Amino acid sequence: MTFGLVALALVVATALVTATVMNRRLRRLADASQQLVRDPKKRLPTASVGGPARDLSQWLNTLADEVASQREALQRERTLLGSVADGLTQGVIALDGERRIEMLNEAARKMIGAPGTMITESLLELVRVPELRLLVEDSRDATAEIQLPNGPRALIRVARTYGRPGCVLLLEDVTAMRRLETVRRDFVANVSHELRTPVAVIRANAETLLAGAKDDPVMAGKLIDGLHRNAERLARILADLLDLSRLDAGQYRLDITAVSVRSIAEQSLSAVDNKRGIAVEIDVPDGLGVRADAKALDQILVNLIDNGCKYGGTHVWVHATDLTDAVRIEIRDDGAGLAEKHRARVFERFYRADPSRSREAGGTGLGLSIVKHLVESMGGAVGVEPNSPRGSIFWLQLPKAQTQVAA
Repeated sequence: MTFGLVALALVVATALVTATVMNRRLRRLADASQQLVRDPKKRLPTASVGGPARDLSQWLNTLADEVASQREALQRERTLLGSVADGLTQGVIALDGERRIEMLNEAARKMIGAPGTMITESLLELVRVPELRLLVEDSRDATAEIQLPNGPRALIRVARTYGRPGCVLLLEDVTAMRRLETVRRDFVANVSHELRTPVAVIRANAETLLAGAKDDPVMAGKLIDGLHRNAERLARILADLLDLSRLDAGQYRLDITAVSVRSIAEQSLSAVDNKRGIAVEIDVPDGLGVRADAKALDQILVNLIDNGCKYGGTHVWVHATDLTDAVRIEIRDDGAGLAEKHRARVFERFYRADPSRSREAGGTGLGLSIVKHLVESMGGAVGVEPNSPRGSIFWLQLPKAQTQVAA
């Protein structure tokens, strides 16, 4: 009996010691596992444990290696996706089921006017546009063109995400495209209108002559003069259109050399049809040169001086200023000037601040557009601003010649 009690006590003691040891090992294993969760780079000790605990530690370490590898791959993919998204010209916005921003690239941030990344912020609270709300809340993939507040006009495509609530928005800025479409429509309409008048006059005069007016010396002379004037106007329009077509296609050949501004200005003045007897003064320093095509610069100055003489007041001034690396050439007049709304569009094709007066003066509406194209083709800039106390200043800026140029 006594021997049995002793044996039972030994078994119980051994079990308690074994349980205590295993409990300590499991506790150490649990603590190490918590550290493994907090720091994926840590690994569980295997040398200090044995038996099933050692096998469990090894399997947990293997699992941790796989998780760390997958986490690194996921991070690489996320970084790559972010780099691709930021490199896109289109805006990309990812939303969760609550319409909160999960991802926002730089292009999208600029389009919607977001002050920062705005991650976890509500897109519909940030961009309060009813059309956008309807688009995002639609359960189907959809596309709509929306005017963003204080921003561009954007074509927005919405794609639903699979496996979880949310969607991805792709934003494409179509402001410039819509403006070009408007300009193209206006251009076609304006060309048709500009050509219709001389063609109609030529046709009417020709029909009148054929009907018998050719036998009336007085009437025939007037009709033939009308034919000649309108044929010349038609030829000028077609020549200007051809020049613009060549400039657009990059086929206008430019020979960039150092040219004298004063020499070209004086040459241009002799080609201006100054029927109103406007006083034109040239104030250009001797030796001041620009890098430009002489023929193109002459065409530019002829257009600008001619405009000043036709639509200005009583004086036109041609002035040039040395800006160290560039030369600024100004053609000033003391006429009625241009309102701000006209100054913003005066270089558009066929745009006229005063259509009736422009046609009476014989303009085609293409001269300033040609000026803009030529100046920009030579690496310069052009613009218009108000003169003081009245009138306009048409200016152009071209690269300066490295050495002085003889007139």
